[in-house]
Amino acid sequence: MAEFKIGLSNSSFSATLFRRTAGRPGGIIRNLSVLRFLAAIVLTLVGAIFSPSAYANIACEAGNISLTLSAGTITVPVGTSIGQTLGSLAPSTFQMTCHFVNRVNTVTSATNYANMATTQLAPGFTDVYQTNIAGIGVRYTFDSIQCNATGVVMINGNAQVGCSFSGPIDGPYMAANITVTPALVVTGAIAAGTVALSTVPSVSITYTSSDQDTSWGKGSLYTGAATGLLVHATCSVTQSSLSVSLPTANTHAFSAGIGSVAAPQSFQLSLACATGAKVSITLTDSVNPSNRTNTLTLTTDSTAQGIGVQVLNSTGSPVSFGPDSAAPGNTNQWLIGDSPNGSLVVPMQARYIRTGAVSPGSVKALATFTMSYQ
Repeated sequence: MAEFKIGLSNSSFSATLFRRTAGRPGGIIRNLSVLRFLAAIVLTLVGAIFSPSAYANIACEAGNISLTLSAGTITVPVGTSIGQTLGSLAPSTFQMTCHFVNRVNTVTSATNYANMATTQLAPGFTDVYQTNIAGIGVRYTFDSIQCNATGVVMINGNAQVGCSFSGPIDGPYMAANITVTPALVVTGAIAAGTVALSTVPSVSITYTSSDQDTSWGKGSLYTGAATGLLVHATCSVTQSSLSVSLPTANTHAFSAGIGSVAAPQSFQLSLACATGAKVSITLTDSVNPSNRTNTLTLTTDSTAQGIGVQVLNSTGSPVSFGPDSAAPGNTNQWLIGDSPNGSLVVPMQARYIRTGAVSPGSVKALATFTMSYQ
């Protein structure tokens, strides 16, 4: 059976008031002028006492940054459309850590904002940014439980997540986790075959806070480096699963000893293809994915003993099993040929093979196959 996965100075003043002098009516005027002057000084001082401080009381750092975006192996199905999301990648979490420092004012609560920025919008998009692969872009989404942020998408190169903090002056750092989930998106025509993902637009982080009007650069969340493989399939499977029923075999058929075979059964893999790539295939043992032999491991509900199952390719040779990977040159991968414009049929066989002392019973094995396009 095959399964397909396919950041005041104190002021003081002093003045001497003139006494009112009889016979000098102008003395009152002079005294009033001085009083007005003093009143003006007092008003100025009051204004200075209540003006906001130019210094911040919250100090914040960024942790777990300078990341490389890792995509693994992403298969681009046949017939994808522009705007289609190919899949979300493993999320990363960076930390905003803040505490309150002893400066001029006594602020012990504030909101700190992480401002993420990037460039290179993909044509026709406001939320997808072009990678080094033509037709493939990346979208960034931010979430944080501590910051009450959900699904914040970077739009036109910018995203902001604000977190409120409160605590004693010179107290310990408080942490808020901000998770970023990248997703690869189809932005245009994609060439057939396999290509390495090596660069994405870098994402910078700048901090601002509610108790000041300055900002601090905190480095890069993503440096712009990336790893991964994009495999643009030229074929799609026409069957979601395939069950191969082997004929019943007599134990005497294996009397020649270990390695003797019996009851071959033909089957085929059927795919619908478009031209443009060489097609290779890897079979993987589902029961034991680390199996690199040419004999499948039986499932635990099999009752027969001393028997395994082999799969033969179109030349009649037993297939050795490999990792579930579409990477070119994958272990035990073999070449089928050029993808046709239409149906591609891969003829195969399955058979019993003796692996030890034989006793009768049921036999069941499972395998998956992975296509590679180069």
